[in-house]
Amino acid sequence: MTYQWATCRYAGPMKAGYEDREIAECISGREPVPDDVFCYPDVALWRDRVWDMLDDILTDPVKQAFRCSPPEYVVSDDLSWLNNIVLSASGGDVDMKSLLAERLRQEYGAFRAGHATRTDDLAPFYVQGLRYLRADEAEDRARALFLTPEFQHATEPLLQAAIADLDARSPSGGREGRLYFCADERSLIASHGVSGHYLIYGGEYLQCLGTRLIGRAESDRVLKSVGRPTMFVCDIPMRVIHDATLERFAGQILEILFCEIIGEQSHALGRSAGSGLSLSVDLPGEHIVGHYHPAKVSDPR
Repeated sequence: MTYQWATCRYAGPMKAGYEDREIAECISGREPVPDDVFCYPDVALWRDRVWDMLDDILTDPVKQAFRCSPPEYVVSDDLSWLNNIVLSASGGDVDMKSLLAERLRQEYGAFRAGHATRTDDLAPFYVQGLRYLRADEAEDRARALFLTPEFQHATEPLLQAAIADLDARSPSGGREGRLYFCADERSLIASHGVSGHYLIYGGEYLQCLGTRLIGRAESDRVLKSVGRPTMFVCDIPMRVIHDATLERFAGQILEILFCEIIGEQSHALGRSAGSGLSLSVDLPGEHIVGHYHPAKVSDPR
């Protein structure tokens, strides 16, 4: 199902401010990406640059060995196929995923990604920055939205039961202390995506609390009444990105490049590919490039 906020009878107004920071929804309609910013979905920007970064390792003999005997599956999660080709062709015992991640840090100062949410006020984001989940703040928001005279059956004890059930503060819960982004922001919007609910309803923890308090249908209606779906495009400093995250993208980059050599379609930027990443720190507002309100969003719910 496709959601369109402009025709949704529940959509609420936006508070004034920061209209001058709105950018084009289409990536090609924006200002060029700075040279020191890595933009994962724009392969044309980094293809030659990455090859140049690795030309001491990925030599012509390595590429030729790959062409002559490509592996059955060119995949990014396990690059042993590439490590073995490098070892056989050049004698170099290299972990290509770690090597490229290290060189990406040296080559680029920031990593571009999108953060999806729903809001009626842009000011807190530009002033305070994007903040990782504080469970108590989301719970106070749930009180303001759902513990109202309209929903007399929703009570504080019921909210406390929902909080205990969801256990957002658990280290294994994957909620508190995490700030989520997507390197390919289009996957948060497009019809094949499975994450449009962040734009339509806001934060996942708030959604879960609302569903437990007043039911999914009523919770969805309330959340849809808050402003508009909003995508913040950010240039995340490389220094705050986890090593494991950058290594995962390094693997996907190499999958894309080597699939191109043999004319195969890489899955790294396909419909089912994941380009999510998370930070364990807040992102100051100075790193927000701009925002836009997607006209249409796929609703996976």
